[in-house]
Order: sequence, then structure tokens, then C-alpha cells
Amino acid sequence: MLLKLLNKILNTAIVLVLLVTALYSFYCIWDNNSIYDAPAELQKELKSQRPDERSPSFEELLKVNPDVAAWVTMEGTQIDDPIVQGEDNQEYLNKNVYGEYALAGSLFLDSRCDRTFQGSYQLVYGHHMEKHRMFGDLDLYLDSQFFESHTTGTLMVPGRTYSLQILASMRTEESDHFIFDPEHCLSEPESFRQVILSKSEYIHEGLWQEWEQEPEKYSVLALSTCSSEKEEERIVVFAVYKSGE
Repeated sequence: MLLKLLNKILNTAIVLVLLVTALYSFYCIWDNNSIYDAPAELQKELKSQRPDERSPSFEELLKVNPDVAAWVTMEGTQIDDPIVQGEDNQEYLNKNVYGEYALAGSLFLDSRCDRTFQGSYQLVYGHHMEKHRMFGDLDLYLDSQFFESHTTGTLMVPGRTYSLQILASMRTEESDHFIFDPEHCLSEPESFRQVILSKSEYIHEGLWQEWEQEPEKYSVLALSTCSSEKEEERIVVFAVYKSGE
């Protein structure tokens, strides 16, 4: 009798453990999908406030958040989002454009860069998310065919639209101060260009020569995200635009 009772208790316990495990698994799947779906829902909301490229007004976006500085779109990707700039480079790691907590964060301009995008080097960060969210599509530029066939983008700032030309793509370490310290690269522009030349996996040679001959005519926009392969590795895509025109 006692043995039957113990078996019944054991069987009940096993069923409860399996049930709890199943419920936890369903929760994890739901939670994971929520993390990746949130940026998509946010992007849909912001689409209605996307500036007109012909004469970009940021009036509505600035009402949402005065930290909004620009809007970037990259051809052939789902990157089509506003760029904010916080007081430091931690503020928007896990905060969306509405100022709400979000694991996906926002695309944000390095706090040391010129928020008008008139500077010669502008560095923008974004999380590497699955399902093409945030900067998850930057690794597409590490594919030679994609790199050669998708060469443009658009950068909008209040009152102005710039045509982006893709210059290069690379993998580099997060400690690379020539890439991730704007003040350092601005103080040594020739060394900065050599780092891009030596480290890039792909470069558009004709555009490179134009930039190298007359660097003062161009601003460089660097888009950076984490790599899914190595924790300390970063993927960076470089584009140039003529900010003085």
C-alpha cells in the first residue's frame, strides 16, 4: 500500500515538473519573440513620422524626443530608423526613441560627434538583432555580392538630405581606438584612412580614391554593431557623404 502511494506521489511530481518545464519553455519563446517584435512595432509607429526626403522636417520627431538627430536608411536592408544622441554612450543602449526601457535600445550617435552631422567623422551604434531588427542587417555588407550590388543609402537631418555612398565594410575589435574614438581618428586622419584600408574586407576602390584625394570634401558615417561570432568583435560599415554641399 505504501509503495503504491509513493509511486503515485512520484508520478504526480514528474507530471508537475514536466508541466512547469513546458510552461517555462513557452514563456521563453514568447519572451524572446517579444524582444525581437518590439523594434518592428516601434518602427511601424515611427514610419508615420518619417521625414520627407525632399525637405526633411523633424518637427514631429522632436516632439517625441528632442534627442532625435537624424534618420538613416540603407538600400537593400531594413535599416530605416531615427538616430538619437544621448548625454553619453550608455543612455540609449536599452532605451527606445520614446524614452522607454527596451532591450533593443536605439540607433545612437556617439556623444562626442557633431549632432548636426557636419563633422568629418560620425559614428553610430546599434544592437545586432535577429529578424533584420536594428543593425542586424549590417553583416550583409560582409557578403561580396551584397556589398557590390547595394552601394547607397540616405541620411536625413533637419532641413537636409544627404546621399550616402558605401565605402567599406570590416570586422574589428571593440578596442580599436581609430574606429571607436572619434577624437583620436580626427587628430590622425591619415592613420585613420590607413586603418580602414588595411582592415576592411571590402572596399569600393573608385570611391576610396576620390575620398583619399579630397578627404576635406567628405564626411564619413560609420555604422557599428556587435558580431554574432565573437563577443569582442564589431562589424562596421563605412559610408561617405558630402556634408559641405
